[in-house]
Amino acid sequence: MGAVIDVNNIMEIRRVGLRALNEALGPDGTQAFLRQSTRRTGDFTAEKYEKPEESMENIAEELRRITAEERARR
Repeated sequence: MGAVIDVNNIMEIRRVGLRALNEALGPDGTQAFLRQSTRRTGDFTAEKYEKPEESMENIAEELRRITAEERARR
């Protein structure tokens, strides 16, 4: 059974979720998943030029940190 998380703590949900995605898909797969699963308005042309709320660079950095933490635990 997995660890119990506080579902009312959005940062904990994000941390645990990114860790699970990273373990299952790796950093590149996680980024691809996050890109395709963002909210859409139905106007692809307009959406592709919008700046996402969080940059992929920030997500990639967080994934590198999570990966390093996981390696340190082994």
